[in-house]
Amino acid sequence: MSEHDNPSQTADTTDTRPDTPLVWDHLRTVRRQLRVADGLLFGTDFDGTLSPIEEDPEAPEPTAENLRSLRTLRDHPQVRPAVISGRGLADLRERVGIEGVDYVGNHGLELGIDGRRETHPDAAVAEPKIEEICNELGRRLADIEGTVVENKGVTATIHYRMVDREEVETVREHVFDAVAERGDDEVEIHDGKESLELRPAADWDKGSAIAQLQEHVDGWQPLYIGDDTTDEAAFEAITPNGITVHVGDRETVADYRVRSPAEAEVFVRWLVTDGLTLLEREPAA
Repeated sequence: MSEHDNPSQTADTTDTRPDTPLVWDHLRTVRRQLRVADGLLFGTDFDGTLSPIEEDPEAPEPTAENLRSLRTLRDHPQVRPAVISGRGLADLRERVGIEGVDYVGNHGLELGIDGRRETHPDAAVAEPKIEEICNELGRRLADIEGTVVENKGVTATIHYRMVDREEVETVREHVFDAVAERGDDEVEIHDGKESLELRPAADWDKGSAIAQLQEHVDGWQPLYIGDDTTDEAAFEAITPNGITVHVGDRETVADYRVRSPAEAEVFVRWLVTDGLTLLEREPAA
């Protein structure tokens, strides 16, 4: 696949946001960055990137093509792949199921790097509070059909994608009230995609996580692709020298975008089939 090809032609998509340029129109720039790199730190979100968005938060699985691409990235000596997600670390590992990949769960609060697990200390302290709030919300939201309270240990997600639109504001009010009453300033609320995230009041996010990963591959070219609002911190952390790709059509700080998870899959396949050839040389001394 040459730099003049447009891989997006293979994905069924619709252009909806012209002010963040499509990555297909800037492959020459991406190739130039890879050509001078000693290696690649590849970071990706899970839901909405490796996996299509599903109504049921328990349903998403990575596509077979993305799994093949991730294995190829893992096996390349000059690539370090990492999956960085809001899902719990154990859940994330199980869903992807590839050894030799770094996994970062709960928006960076749980790290599985080089096979070692580490939890942010502030997250461990707040875990009982998050459990208490989840139990309370389980009672308050029991009669609102479609609500899912997902306790992930050090964080939690209240999903309302399947809730009647007229009930969404009620769900959000219950969440804010429960945190105000029981959080004791140890728990923060963050907006997600059709959800609210409960997290420890810790100065740590996906950007902090990818910055930590960069310390293991000093000088390598970072690339990050993701679709969620929580991925903006990762985009910002590797700007201006990183390659940042947003999946979707909302406003973003990323340099480029693709229009859907299907196009994200095509971009990662392009990286594997074309981009990696640019790394196959002796690293700079």
